Amino acid sequence: MIQSLILIEGENVKNNDLMISLANAKQLVIGTAPSFGFILHVAASSHEDLGNALLDFAKVEGVTSIVTLTIRTQQ
Repeated sequence: MIQSLILIEGENVKNNDLMISLANAKQLVIGTAPSFGFILHVAASSHEDLGNALLDFAKVEGVTSIVTLTIRTQQ
């Protein structure tokens, strides 16, 4: 399993806009980062699944950037 904290920035992005299906990745937590956007904790089965999840978040209307804050692999 691979887990990541990501920061999603954008204009007029709402919490509900980020509730998307991520296939083999799971979005565990959404929290707001005042003046920045949202911080998400994502757990995925593989690096590929995490990459696909990041691409899916990038497609959400209003998202302007995604910053990976940390990645941790668990065995």
